[in-house]
Amino acid sequence: MNKNDEMHPNDMRNLIIFGVVSILLYFGYSTYILEPQQEAMRKQAEARAQVQQDIASNPQLAEQLTQIDRTEAVLSSQNQRVQIENAHLSGSLNLTGARLDDLSFKDYFKTLKSEENVVLFSPARTKLPRYAEYGWLSADDSIKTPGKDTQWNVRGNSTLSSDNPVILYWDNGQGIIFEREYALDQDYMIRVSQRVQNNTGKEVTLYPYGLIAQRGIPADIMNAWVLHEGPIAYIGEELIEVNYGDFEKKQTQSLNASSGWIALTEKYFAASLIPQHGVESKYRFNFTPDAVSQERGLYQIDYLSAAVVIPAGENAMRSSHLFAGAKQAILLGDYEDNLGIHHFDLMVDFGWFYFMTKPFYYILHWFGEFTGNMGLAIILLTLLIRSAVFPLTNTSYRSFAKMKKVTPQIVELREKFGDDKMTLQTKMMELYQREGVNPMAGCFPILLQIPIFFALYKVLFVTIEMRHAPFFGWIEDLSARDPTSLFNLFGLLPYDVPGFLTIGIWPCLMLVAMIIQKRLNPPPQDKIQRDMMNIFPFVITIVMSQFAAGLVIYWTFSAYISVIQQVIIMRSLGVPIHLFGESEDEKKMDKAVEKGPDVHPLAEMAEQEAEDAIFGDDEEPKQISKPKPKKSKKKK
Repeated sequence: MNKNDEMHPNDMRNLIIFGVVSILLYFGYSTYILEPQQEAMRKQAEARAQVQQDIASNPQLAEQLTQIDRTEAVLSSQNQRVQIENAHLSGSLNLTGARLDDLSFKDYFKTLKSEENVVLFSPARTKLPRYAEYGWLSADDSIKTPGKDTQWNVRGNSTLSSDNPVILYWDNGQGIIFEREYALDQDYMIRVSQRVQNNTGKEVTLYPYGLIAQRGIPADIMNAWVLHEGPIAYIGEELIEVNYGDFEKKQTQSLNASSGWIALTEKYFAASLIPQHGVESKYRFNFTPDAVSQERGLYQIDYLSAAVVIPAGENAMRSSHLFAGAKQAILLGDYEDNLGIHHFDLMVDFGWFYFMTKPFYYILHWFGEFTGNMGLAIILLTLLIRSAVFPLTNTSYRSFAKMKKVTPQIVELREKFGDDKMTLQTKMMELYQREGVNPMAGCFPILLQIPIFFALYKVLFVTIEMRHAPFFGWIEDLSARDPTSLFNLFGLLPYDVPGFLTIGIWPCLMLVAMIIQKRLNPPPQDKIQRDMMNIFPFVITIVMSQFAAGLVIYWTFSAYISVIQQVIIMRSLGVPIHLFGESEDEKKMDKAVEKGPDVHPLAEMAEQEAEDAIFGDDEEPKQISKPKPKKSKKKK
């Protein structure tokens, strides 16, 4: 056998290691991932088969699992419902189980046509069941407590409104009378007071609870990184946000505290439980898979408060609140102050730049009330922000103007020293020092404005005041993108275009401003970079055209203000303005770059400064950056 055909000992060792690792990985994957998945799928299949079998043998169960229309579900139990009505809410409370399972908003509609109101709560067996429920639990199984099938009675008034609370009662037949009072304010808050009268002749211990349950996930949930939708809570001093996917993986999460709130939220609306402040409660997120459909799992948030001991012949009461409404930040702040609900405004996802987004929101809200138009409010906010950052932008644009002013001299240097990279770099640094030009001075102020943009984007994206808010003309919803499109001549041609081609009038106005800005700024000395900058405005326009029209309006007005400011500065410094065509300096720059070194001079400067910082004054780079005058060399 040829010696060259023999396996090297190291190769044999690597082969054995590879084999052992592969076997371990296979058995690990099979034991801890594949087999549990197969077991879960097997159990789910068995559960579905059992359900199907039960349905076949029990027609009543089949009827219960059949999805029904929401209106039909409400009307079928109309005689067993307490009506709910105030200036903003409309709905009813089912006396069976005392469930609040019918609630919609008078002020908010699903579409701009205002044909169908936004629904928050819906009965069981509808498309998206969601309801709130309160009650008591007992450690003694012999004591009957109210449940989902309990038939409650109404005492006195049978319509819940801002002026009229409703009282329900139920006698368990064992000497305990349960009473529940609902009181609705002018907006979206319901106070729920639960009383228990103990006539049993012995001490009774009960635990009050509240829950909000939802079967399935709303179809319009965005799952966007910029916004949290789903379960959220502020418990003790901790904000907890749970995504629906995490909810399903970790099916039960709980935390104890004596203050807090827990909620199910959508982008603009929320339902929240607020237990009695100062009473120890166990807050819980819970998910129960559905045996028939994975999309119909039960998502539940609830709380269970500390035990209430009721001596014989006495009564006890626990009060809590239920928020069921629109996420209006100012209103949530009022509830926080008046009811002592800690950080209730965090239900609005203002994000990481909370210290900026919240002030922006309040200013925008005030401007909106002042002008009566949120589009005008955005313009006024734009002017305010631009005034606040004027010192930064002024420094930036003056630096750009100076850079553009020395462009002819840079062209001359590149033509003269294009073959000598070191000399060119030295001469350019001397030019910058002589003219007081700092290439980085124009970039840093712009970077500081990026958080402002993201903060404003967050405000316009998450606040309900922007929802279905019109501007002028074709903009009927500032929270949606500009509906017109360049590719059908903004609606003049009788056909629709795909969504990604919906580049409307406002994005086109923004494009014009960005092109003018590009022409006013000093051109990159590298031709490839210049070509990239030529297409950059078009890329930004395509991206921004998919954003909310309100944000595009802000960006457009901000860009035109920048153009005006930059033109004024350039004229004050005597810098020529070329808006159309390529200037002579740019043409000369292209020719000089073609002849000159491959490395960008500014990159060389940055590299040189880094070497100076490392090597110190005695190294060669330091001598290059600060050469001695030629005259002194001749004298020596």
